Amino acid sequence: MKDYKDANVRFDFALFLGAVILWIIGIFLVYSATYFHESGPLAGLHKQQILWVIMAVLVIMVIISIPGRFFFSYAYLLYGASLIMLLLALFMGVSAKGAERWIMVAGVKIQPSEFAKIGLMIAMARYLSENAVSLDRLTSFIMPGILIIVPFVLVLKQPDLGTAGVFCALALPMFFWGGLRLIEVIYIISPLMSLGFSFIPLILSYNSKHSWGMLEAIPWGLFFLSLCTLLYFTRPRWVILVSVIVANLFTATITTVVWNSFLKDYQKMRIISFVNPQADAYGAGYQVIQSKVAIGSGAIFGKGYLNGTQTKLSFLPEQHTDFIFSVLGEQFGLVGCIVVYVLFFLVIARGFMLTLTVRNRFYNLILVGSSSIIGFHVFVNTAMTLGMMPVTGIPLPFLSYGGSFVLTVAMLVGLMLNAKFSDQD
Repeated sequence: MKDYKDANVRFDFALFLGAVILWIIGIFLVYSATYFHESGPLAGLHKQQILWVIMAVLVIMVIISIPGRFFFSYAYLLYGASLIMLLLALFMGVSAKGAERWIMVAGVKIQPSEFAKIGLMIAMARYLSENAVSLDRLTSFIMPGILIIVPFVLVLKQPDLGTAGVFCALALPMFFWGGLRLIEVIYIISPLMSLGFSFIPLILSYNSKHSWGMLEAIPWGLFFLSLCTLLYFTRPRWVILVSVIVANLFTATITTVVWNSFLKDYQKMRIISFVNPQADAYGAGYQVIQSKVAIGSGAIFGKGYLNGTQTKLSFLPEQHTDFIFSVLGEQFGLVGCIVVYVLFFLVIARGFMLTLTVRNRFYNLILVGSSSIIGFHVFVNTAMTLGMMPVTGIPLPFLSYGGSFVLTVAMLVGLMLNAKFSDQD
């Protein structure tokens, strides 16, 4: 009886219940996005999603029953296994939509890049639990840098830029938890911000007869001036100072080379369509335009379940996967979106809040990494459907259709729950 009560205390029902409710909502949304297809590949997808969700709950229970020290002991082995799966996908993968991202396992298509997120996170948690990182010791980034770069390059070659970005997104919060100061995090992400700002003149001038000259460089100039001001007041070591400035100047300069020499026209249009979807309304901007129309037409309370016109007429591509949030917005409106966001917040916040009670450093990093992956997916996907970020093909946790992703999210939730269990052992 004591063990039973102890297990109840250690099991985080709020986290588990939030995840299950979101999965149930996802099943109904997948059904509403595909029920009008009586035949073809989209027919009956909700039934497959139900099976995946059942498997997801089983995966959670299995992971909870595994001692946390197993993941610590075999962290690098699990990471290596995920790399082998990526290599198999690259050389023997099943091709779809121009990318080799799947391998066949017992007749089922598996997306190795999803499981690589888990492998990288566990390996990073193992390393950072034993080694602190700091810009004052650049050598402390060699090992974690290798851990990130290898799967990043393999996934980028598939190509899958969205998933490759997840690797970087999970690393920063884990670095911060692993000893990196907030100001150092800002230094690290500043070159990426320079990259974004330096794209603005190229976007404005593409297929345009008008040129604003130096005025186009004002956004990047203001950012760089702000960065230099920050460096002046924080006064980092000269090595860090020079490195940050050089890195920002390099990324701002290399943007033009990448734009003119490496990006194809359709890739340029995808970036341009993020700023102005109407620039290619029937091409790269079509998804975003239709998504915004669907969400906007839902207004406050939505059109009602199964009554979404954009959904039923299939105006919205990938509405059961990457754009499932648009289906939610059209049918349940702003109120439905807020309810789902509250549930997302519950799951993500519980992950971070558990770090306050979990004492083990490895389990703490698992909690941070898992919560960060889920949070990054939620932010990027919903921002993408609202036209606030470029279309990257990142699915929405719990709601989007897809077996590999459902199981990946289940593993993340399972690891979060396992951290609370294992910390008490």
